[in-house]
Amino acid sequence: MKKISYFLTGLIGAGLMMTACHETQDDAPVYKDPTTFHLNTPPMVQNTYELAPGGVVELTCSQPDYGFGAVVNYSVDVALDDKFEDYRNLVPELPTSARIHLKSADLAVAMCDLLGVTGDSFDPNKCTETVYIRAIASLSQVEGSSIVSNTISLANVKYYLAIQEPGYIYVVGDFAGWKEPGADNAEYYKDYRLYEAPNAIGSKVYSGVFDVPAGKAMFRFYTALTGWDADSYGSQADDSALDFTMENGMFEGSLVKGKGSYNFPAWEGGEMTITVNMAVEGSYTVTIQAGAVDTTPKEAIYICGNITGWAEPSEDNAEKYEGAKLVDEKRDGVFVATLNLPDSGDGKSYFRFYKTLSGWGAAQWASPTGENFDLPLDTPTTSAVGEGCFVLSAGTYVISVDSNNNTVTATAAQ
Repeated sequence: MKKISYFLTGLIGAGLMMTACHETQDDAPVYKDPTTFHLNTPPMVQNTYELAPGGVVELTCSQPDYGFGAVVNYSVDVALDDKFEDYRNLVPELPTSARIHLKSADLAVAMCDLLGVTGDSFDPNKCTETVYIRAIASLSQVEGSSIVSNTISLANVKYYLAIQEPGYIYVVGDFAGWKEPGADNAEYYKDYRLYEAPNAIGSKVYSGVFDVPAGKAMFRFYTALTGWDADSYGSQADDSALDFTMENGMFEGSLVKGKGSYNFPAWEGGEMTITVNMAVEGSYTVTIQAGAVDTTPKEAIYICGNITGWAEPSEDNAEKYEGAKLVDEKRDGVFVATLNLPDSGDGKSYFRFYKTLSGWGAAQWASPTGENFDLPLDTPTTSAVGEGCFVLSAGTYVISVDSNNNTVTATAAQ
């Protein structure tokens, strides 16, 4: 499924058009698969790379030979071992330059993420690791043009605490004792926070489960502990509670700037799940559910192929990939979807699976051979990291990707 690019010279003069076209086509550079791509080992590689906000780690590489002077896009994979079973892909400051400038902050975040570092576990005296790096080169809009370099290692990279932690707000009310939401009570209010989900940091959707006794279900929300007035959000602007009821164990309503509390006089006591959505300015909402409810967004992966018109699996094409998601409904690492695979013109459909929409390159779940591979039905089939496609006859299938065992299974839909 490789796209071959020809570059034709523009023509001047109608009388020369036929001749010029013929000459240009004969001489036009033709795409070819590059065979070598080298990431250089930096000098003084055994020295300590001490990462700091605002800093840069500089690497250099050769440019792959695509058969013509192409503009190449570069990125790097970062891992803590040379097998790259778990890695993070980083985009340099100038993605089209063979002089690769990685932001120290991006590398520090990747290392913290790979190590599972949290604010509580970070030890500034034990924060030096060996980092393995490989580069990836590709051409924009040319599917299958990706090539991976050799691997280098930086023996001593000292990272800092550069993790993204979930944001939070506070619930203040009867069951929280109506203590003043001020700085002096910061320790107390740690138990009354609503948090963003770990896989939805930056979403501004906050949830928490609280034990709310009967007769104590009156509350509002604060985005900061600055006192009673400045950062309060509730049912209305006025400092007066409004009564609400839950239907089938659920309430959904609007949230506004102000001190109007929500009150549920019929609440019989027990666990209550509260979710506040502040993602869209002017359209804040609150959802109340009886019982402890898992509100963590379900993770998804993406199928890429002629089902998506071979659109690049990038955030720019996120809308195109909305209908090409496999979702982990049971939160067990198995992603499933029923998909209508279209005919690519030969009665077959070609595809592979990407974990994130981060651009072309090796897919996390691709053909085990690196080439087109006929996927047998009803049989868990081992996948591999790469760009080889699975192949099925056009039709509708239930497809599952088991990320625990890296297998792909397809069953004809009933």
